[in-house]
Amino acid sequence: MRAGIVGLISKSNRGFVFSSTKCATNAVSFRFNSTRSDDSKKPNSQQQVFDPRFIGLTRDIYIPVGYNSLPNVFSAPKQVWNALLRRFYTLGMNTVQVAFYRWQTGLKPQFLLWKNKAIESYVSVNKAFASGEIKPIEKHVSVWVEKSLKSRVGSIPKSVKLDWKLVKFNETPKLAVFRPIMLPGRPVEYAQVVYKFNTQQELVNVNLKTDQVKKLDRNVIDYVGFVINLDSNEVILAGTLFENNVKDRIPRPEDINQEKMFEDMRINGDLFRAPPAQIQ
Repeated sequence: MRAGIVGLISKSNRGFVFSSTKCATNAVSFRFNSTRSDDSKKPNSQQQVFDPRFIGLTRDIYIPVGYNSLPNVFSAPKQVWNALLRRFYTLGMNTVQVAFYRWQTGLKPQFLLWKNKAIESYVSVNKAFASGEIKPIEKHVSVWVEKSLKSRVGSIPKSVKLDWKLVKFNETPKLAVFRPIMLPGRPVEYAQVVYKFNTQQELVNVNLKTDQVKKLDRNVIDYVGFVINLDSNEVILAGTLFENNVKDRIPRPEDINQEKMFEDMRINGDLFRAPPAQIQ
């Protein structure tokens, strides 16, 4: 369903953080190590250091199946019904998360501001990748996205010059997931959001050796995850996800494999990977 820039170029392509879901609130929780000086026993050196760029996207995030991806209601009524129930559950859980956020912080969520900043980040990251200049946006993406972008840029031939443009949104960006991030011994300082971006994108591919120019236009659906600093309202692009399969159940806390969290973040940090075969 999504391809991104790499998919536009070629149709054949496309320590210290641990996450868990709380049963009561479903808020994401992280543990982290503190960085201390040699005189760490002194009271004024107890400050714990946390870098939100290490927060990635993990398998405990459920993206409801899109209506267009549902099977025929007459041939698979149970699957359709269960998928719709999971969609309604996810919507309800997002509402609970917003209420939890308000209760914990006493603040009103800045949804419009966050969405606009997320769009700006999405555009900046895609343009940076196309230009091959990742350095300017490093602080605005997770370490998982940064590593993947650098690897992708390194795979583009030197004889190729790219230019990317967001032509338009085919529909208003939608909030798919919202959940506060819980850090031990701290108030709620960050939140994790996932937006659905349904866009029309344009990519110009110039071969510097032959002067051949290819202009590609394509509709792309991305589920893009961000970490929001609730104090500054700045956003960090953390990765992308795909819709869950119609047969997938909503992950339970006891189903989450902590040992695979880093691998999840690494995989989901690759913005231009191919979608899983079952939902292509």
